[in-house]
Amino acid sequence: MGIPDRIILTLYTFLMAVVAVLVVLCSLGIIGQTAITTFFATIPGNWEYAVGGIIILLVSLRLLIAGIGATGMTSLTISSADTGKVSVGKSAIEDYVAEIAKEVYGVYGVKVEAKMGEDHISIRINASIEPGINIPETTDEIKYNVRDTIKKVLGMEIGDIDLFFKQIKAKG
Repeated sequence: MGIPDRIILTLYTFLMAVVAVLVVLCSLGIIGQTAITTFFATIPGNWEYAVGGIIILLVSLRLLIAGIGATGMTSLTISSADTGKVSVGKSAIEDYVAEIAKEVYGVYGVKVEAKMGEDHISIRINASIEPGINIPETTDEIKYNVRDTIKKVLGMEIGDIDLFFKQIKAKG
């Protein structure tokens, strides 16, 4: 889930928390039925409420689509011929790239996110690295190994490879 989706989810969660608090306050009698009735009586004719409702509907649909994984490709077609096609799943590519990155000395705790386009793959690698390891050299080695291996195995070019080291700490 990307940053925009996380922001939307946070705002939506906050909105749902406010609604939940209002429901609790109404059920306990702290907010009277007349206040709720008066509020709903002001809705017809106010375009602000309609815009708010449309925004909430769009946010709900976006979260639903993100939640069921309908965004992005989930498999990559390597070859297609009269006899059939060969595809590789996104999770298979992510797991394989993680294994390639773990083979580099001093790198552990690797997690990979792949974004697949029609003719390339973009990779984000989150990992931890042991102290004393030269980060620029290690980064170059990981990128080279991933590009070279994926090119040999899938026959596909890797677009961007972003590395993020979340910890510099000894394994264990």
